[in-house]
Amino acid sequence: MPTERKIETVADLRELIAKAQMAVGAEYRGLTVAEMNQLRRALRQAGVEAHVVKNRLFQIAATEAGREDASALAEGPTMVVFVPGDIVAAARSITDYVKSARNAFQPRKVYMPGQVMDAGALQDLAELPPREALIGQLAGAFMSPLSRLKGMFDQILTNPAGHLLNGVLRDTTGLLEARAAQLGG
Repeated sequence: MPTERKIETVADLRELIAKAQMAVGAEYRGLTVAEMNQLRRALRQAGVEAHVVKNRLFQIAATEAGREDASALAEGPTMVVFVPGDIVAAARSITDYVKSARNAFQPRKVYMPGQVMDAGALQDLAELPPREALIGQLAGAFMSPLSRLKGMFDQILTNPAGHLLNGVLRDTTGLLEARAAQLGG
């Protein structure tokens, strides 16, 4: 019979899993209390939470949240980092901590709804440009063809009798005359 505390733990984990845009399963054994506090503080600044979980309770919570594949994060002693918001900023925060702290904290697997990946995916996410830069790049990709089209229309409108239209009309007239000659005889 499950205890009240376990039921509450599963409910809390279920809520965290359901809200998570990404979750990271990590090795934490060997961290001192001070290192654990430093880790949680660094992650909290990025808007994420880290919890040491009991594997069975985590698996039950993942199933109840409708994200059974997330249960793959729970293998051996596990700390799970739940990311409800910006996954790129969180990935940067986690990788920066791993590089600077050089302690026992080591990501093992990364879960994003529908897929489980190895820890290398975390590094790939951390190397993406910031959201604002990606939006700028996308806007630039849309604007380039539009500005060329605008330039063409500007040229036509400022010089309607210019070579552009004259050339098109001359070519079209020549084609029609040649076809008329073929048909007439």
